[in-house]
Amino acid sequence: MFRKTIITVSVALLSQICLAETCPSVQDIKSNSLHGWKAFDSDDGMPLSAAREKQFKNTIEQFALAEWKDTKDKSGSIHCYYRDSTGSNLEAYFAKDNFIPKRLANSFWYEVSGFMHCAAGMDKCEFETQTLSNKNQFTKKRIEKTIS
Repeated sequence: MFRKTIITVSVALLSQICLAETCPSVQDIKSNSLHGWKAFDSDDGMPLSAAREKQFKNTIEQFALAEWKDTKDKSGSIHCYYRDSTGSNLEAYFAKDNFIPKRLANSFWYEVSGFMHCAAGMDKCEFETQTLSNKNQFTKKRIEKTIS
């Protein structure tokens, strides 16, 4: 019994470490399955009012872009942007803190004006929970890239 519990806990911990996250899908947004994602205004960064968030959710049709930005407390924040049915970018985004872009050999993340962007398909714009060791490795790589 004890052995089975240890194996179950180990598998659960490993799956959390290995699995990458992506922005919420349009279906997740429309069904309110947001699990910690919050909606903000693109212009001023303020949370959306309930009425504006409802309108935003009703007009979302497709994923547009994921953006990573370092926050003041150095926790990192993922911003997910979407388009409406005419292809216009919506003036709001969903955000979640304490994440960094997942760095793979074939990474789809690229730097634009000091921010990391991913405009590939939503399934390719992966990110992971930020830990202190992740943060130090990511910062070190960005510094090395900037210096070279």
